[in-house]
Amino acid sequence: MNKVFASKMPAQQLDALQTMVTKHIVDPSLRDIVGTADFTATSTERGLLRWEQAHLVAALDVLNAYQRDRRSRSSCRVGSLRLGKSKEFAKDPRTRIIELLKRWLRTHAGNANVSEEEVRGVCGLCRDILNHPALFPARNPRSFLQSVAEVYDHLQLQLREVLERDRTCAELAQRVLSLSRNLISDAVGFLLLAPSDFRQTDTLPSLEVVALWQTLPDLGHPLPGRADAQLQRTMRDAWGSDCGGVVAAVLSTPCCVRLFDGARGEEEASKAIEARAASSRAIALGAASSRSIALLDDGLAPAPEVSTVRALVRAVSLRTPERGRSDEGEVVSSSFVAHDVSALIAEAVARFERGSFRSSGLAGAFRDPKDAAQAKVRQSYFEAAKGIHDLIYLLAEVLVQFHRISDGMGDYGMIRMSPWLHPFLDALMDKLNCLKGSLEHINEAVESAYVLARARQGRVEKPAPSDRMCSRAHACIERAVTGRSSHAKALGQAIEELKARSAPERLPTVTGSLGDACKTLQVILQSPEFRDSVGDAFANLPPLGDVAGGAGQTQPRASAGLLQLADGVDSDTDVEPRSAELEDEPRIVELEEESVAMKRSPSFECHSERSTAPSSRESQITVGSVTQAEVWNCTASRVGRRLKRRDQRVIVVHDGCLHIYEKGGARVEAVMDPVLDMSTCAVRLFMLSLAARRLPEGASWEDGVFEHAEYSFEFDSADFAAAFYSELKSIAG
Repeated sequence: MNKVFASKMPAQQLDALQTMVTKHIVDPSLRDIVGTADFTATSTERGLLRWEQAHLVAALDVLNAYQRDRRSRSSCRVGSLRLGKSKEFAKDPRTRIIELLKRWLRTHAGNANVSEEEVRGVCGLCRDILNHPALFPARNPRSFLQSVAEVYDHLQLQLREVLERDRTCAELAQRVLSLSRNLISDAVGFLLLAPSDFRQTDTLPSLEVVALWQTLPDLGHPLPGRADAQLQRTMRDAWGSDCGGVVAAVLSTPCCVRLFDGARGEEEASKAIEARAASSRAIALGAASSRSIALLDDGLAPAPEVSTVRALVRAVSLRTPERGRSDEGEVVSSSFVAHDVSALIAEAVARFERGSFRSSGLAGAFRDPKDAAQAKVRQSYFEAAKGIHDLIYLLAEVLVQFHRISDGMGDYGMIRMSPWLHPFLDALMDKLNCLKGSLEHINEAVESAYVLARARQGRVEKPAPSDRMCSRAHACIERAVTGRSSHAKALGQAIEELKARSAPERLPTVTGSLGDACKTLQVILQSPEFRDSVGDAFANLPPLGDVAGGAGQTQPRASAGLLQLADGVDSDTDVEPRSAELEDEPRIVELEEESVAMKRSPSFECHSERSTAPSSRESQITVGSVTQAEVWNCTASRVGRRLKRRDQRVIVVHDGCLHIYEKGGARVEAVMDPVLDMSTCAVRLFMLSLAARRLPEGASWEDGVFEHAEYSFEFDSADFAAAFYSELKSIAG
């Protein structure tokens, strides 16, 4: 009886383990532990020279220790001792699952970027194994389930590290771009397969955008060097149809080349444009010369002027398929589309309204001009094509620029761009939702007209997509929109996460973190312990800022050549300082008086005493010529274009800098050097307007982190305003 039970146990264990692996593991090389001989016993050595994930390598050590200590244990006992047997395990169920875990751990222990999904999958597998103690009875001191439990603990800690890892805005922007490429590529494939009669696509090995470029016709091809003559012949009729022509136009845009092939593809496309333009010019010049010579021979016309020849060249160039050039022949912005997608859509819609569907490219179930439901499907098709075109433009022209900013300036740069970034991301989400709705509508119509109709052996309108087209279309729409882990869903989540990571509310945290790092580094680099460690040969480093007598007296303006985390001019020594642009005639400013009039007394004065304005930085204001004024701080009114008084401020010109105090004069809010920090300064009657560099909330002057602000100050009299303006202008030179 025991032998019969024992013979069934391994099969039960293997079936249960295979079910759990199929449930949790995505990697196809690890999903089959029954039908392959790969998962036999391997070395119990670590097999890694170095690692990146401490918890994963610790889990690997646990499994190796289990295999080294594992022995076959007899059910017979002598007293309190159980007899052991010298049996080695090579491919039993426990060994197979242990080897699967070891292979995954060896692969990912040296990976610096382990994905959350993979860790969750293996973690879930281990947790499921622990639910079956009856299938895996324990006989060794270090049992199978005990080892799996230890691995599970390490995986839980690893998962916590993955979740706590700070995903930067640059990474999120890159993820948005990557998901968008996947979505657009599958959406294009779906439009070519689902509602069309393009049976030529059955012979295409791939429907990815970079593969479809090979099939585009020579006329207006964005990358003619990649064209495949055989595939071009195959898809010639498809691209010549109304629907195919719209898709081909979308794929031919410079933005599409930039989005899917980067700088290399864009450079190749630019060379192709230049070559076609040169050919067009040569043809036009030849035609112009021939016509002029004929006229001269007949005595009917004088020699043509250069401007006439240029006009002819421009006319011929505009008639060529390439529209990537201006009237003068220069290459214009790459955002200019090679083919007007909207115009092609309008032409196709007009033909469909006239009942002309012979070259439409649509399947037979969507060709009835009188059927309102079919008309909506056609409308969704063109809306989807236009949505793809708009998405490509927004991603290739706009998001890539935000990504460059984030890649170069980190989260701080992206947060500073949030007033532009967040409205753009909202617009991107709107385009995504519109595209998703159009594709879902088309998919429902195709499923009803062809997939379900064939399954029910009903009548199918011809021409109809092939079974292979329907199968590939279903795979495309499932990846793009309808699947549980679709590109559209993941893209929406990435956009929302990018908005959260670039929220202005994070600015104090980011600047505070940078400030703490700078201050800590400065203290360490100036410490005796650091000097003892590096030796006397190490150079004397300047502090992170201008030091006027000690580490505690750091000026708010960093000296040239030092680290300066600011929005303004780069602090490198090879950058020329910007002089203030002082305007005498700015726009007229209307003031909105407060409901309660406050008595104003002259507060402008020039004296040679120490400033009496309260400030936490008062120790830095030395004896010297000081110009001080008490002014009204004015900001834009919510109604109209007028300015409204907000609060009273003290502003002081001292030692060549303008100090702007906070409301109440408790501390300095902004310090401006008219040579380095002022971008504009203008005076008009009582008003002085200027741009300043000030501290973000939660930062200090020592951090070297600044943000820009604009100020409008109302003086007690026009003379006081003019005097203050003259003082600043004299400093700026």
